[in-house]
Amino acid sequence: MRPQANFLWRSLRATLTGINLLLALAMLGVYAIPWLDPRWFAPLALAGFLYYPLLTGLIISSVLWLVRKNHRFWISFVVIALGFQVHSVYWKWPWHSYLTPYTRALVQADFQKPPFDSQRNWKIISYNVGNFNNDNPQEETPKSISSSRDFFIKLLDVVQPDFVGLQDFISWEPSRPDVLRSLMLHPRLRGYTLLGQDAKRRPFLYSLDASLSAESRLIHLKFKDHVQEGSGHFRSWVGGMVMLTRWPVMNHGYQNLGERGHNTGMMWADILMARDTLRWLNVHLASNRISPPELSPVQALDLKSDSSQKTVKGILRKIASSARLRAEQSDQIRVFMEESPYPVLITGDFNDLPYSFAAKRIQSKLNDSFERRGKGNGNTYARGFPSFRIDHVMVDPRFPVLAHEVVRLCYSDHYPVVAVLGR
Repeated sequence: MRPQANFLWRSLRATLTGINLLLALAMLGVYAIPWLDPRWFAPLALAGFLYYPLLTGLIISSVLWLVRKNHRFWISFVVIALGFQVHSVYWKWPWHSYLTPYTRALVQADFQKPPFDSQRNWKIISYNVGNFNNDNPQEETPKSISSSRDFFIKLLDVVQPDFVGLQDFISWEPSRPDVLRSLMLHPRLRGYTLLGQDAKRRPFLYSLDASLSAESRLIHLKFKDHVQEGSGHFRSWVGGMVMLTRWPVMNHGYQNLGERGHNTGMMWADILMARDTLRWLNVHLASNRISPPELSPVQALDLKSDSSQKTVKGILRKIASSARLRAEQSDQIRVFMEESPYPVLITGDFNDLPYSFAAKRIQSKLNDSFERRGKGNGNTYARGFPSFRIDHVMVDPRFPVLAHEVVRLCYSDHYPVVAVLGR
């Protein structure tokens, strides 16, 4: 029996070694993703989804070798160590990040004193509001449009942000409550200027109230062709991308990034901030456009039926196609950033994994607020997987990141991201 046992162990050891080497090589491939353009080979867009399974496999392999006191544990150990900069893109210690200041204030309805309240700090929100409609079928009581709107107003009330970058925003459309009028009427939310798009995707700038300083009135423009005289109402609904700021706006615009007819693209504004001028980009990259019913067989691990396999293949094709488009969009954004005469701030929904070709190309020389001050896995997509950290705040390194928080309260298919920067 002993020779047979030795033979079985040698066979098992050879198999485990082969699996370990394959895991190690695959992980090295994941590390190289930012330099692998999905326009060359579309399946590269799927490699980032392997990060967590590969990391888990490497850890298990390492533990098994250590139990056997075998030097092969170094295979996994070295490969994991080589990716120390990659791991911080996906997750940060400490792991749990739910009891955080802004989330706690919202849960406890304590709006008295915003955290990090200092004249030396400025606060940013990036939030895909999902058209103020959380129709998540997994929720026992899906949030109404009004409750999603009210949560957004409470979020502004608690954070008191200087910059708010919104995606999938809609207001003044017959089927939805008037979000902007609610903002105007709230006594503690005065002084914001709205940069938005009308139904034809034309950018405009509009002061939400008359409490602005004399200096701001000279710079903030009110485009009357979008407003019915004497009524204060926009002629058409406001949708797509919206930016809110308390600071004077020197210049602004919108650039379509190749998706006609969709609520994506890039809005930008040059902001005058005391002694600094900042170019702020609010971006929304191409979505994979995968519906919740399509995700159901994947989340349930039901992949045996022909219909489920067909659905999964369709999902993979959508991911690959949209990754190619996001690569094109990232090129356009990168050129626009490099032409900026001012430091850059970026908010937005990238619709891509945090360690992807498009995300790292846009990040370029900027600091990602999560990588600096984040906690846990940082995922911002409320219906996805742990790696879905697709909403970002990125900023020029001259502005230190003091805090980063994902507000995990589900009133959209995304969670709001809050970052605090120093000056």
